Amino acid sequence: MAQKVTVTPQVIAERIHKPGWKDPKLLIGLLLILLSVLAVIGVMRATNKTQNYYIAAHDIKVGDEIRQEDLTLSEVRLGDSENLYLSADDALPDYARANQNIPAGALLQQNTVKAQDHDGRRLATVVMDSTIASSFTTGDRVDIWVSKKKDNGTAYSEPQVVMQAAEVSGVHSEESMIGSTGKSAVQLLVTDDALAEVLNATNNENKINLVPTTFGQK
Repeated sequence: MAQKVTVTPQVIAERIHKPGWKDPKLLIGLLLILLSVLAVIGVMRATNKTQNYYIAAHDIKVGDEIRQEDLTLSEVRLGDSENLYLSADDALPDYARANQNIPAGALLQQNTVKAQDHDGRRLATVVMDSTIASSFTTGDRVDIWVSKKKDNGTAYSEPQVVMQAAEVSGVHSEESMIGSTGKSAVQLLVTDDALAEVLNATNNENKINLVPTTFGQK
């Protein structure tokens, strides 16, 4: 036979009394609330995190050397894309050059900046028809030929070789705001002497031709 339990007012009062500060259930509940608040604050801080990133102070053309004075800093929030761009915490490579055109005000992507090779060669850029440029790939060797414009401005002198077996560092299509320009920039690793010749030819609108070195081999 089951034992009868007598419930007195005192027992009822003990069961419904308010928990004190030392009550384990109350402490656990307060701890869970605190952890939830901290988690929300942490997420808000992470999503609103801003950092200083490099932006172009002016238009930078493909092949141009990028110096500190060519850049400014802007505090932006990039979230998951932050590793794709150069921040103020990143050291700008020595003799850094642009791999593509960078308009003024644009963030500097990691892959648009290339350090100069340390084997004594310099980076020169030749802009030519995209159809011709597409026949070159990184690592190809080409001979650089230059035909100087004559004084009358309508004729050119006989082409002269500026450098043999220059290495192609990259080929990049040039695009405007409204679409393709039909031109591409071929980046070449050249000697100092050849660099001066290529820059002079570009500034004076001389004709520059790139001839694959293999064409002259048997």
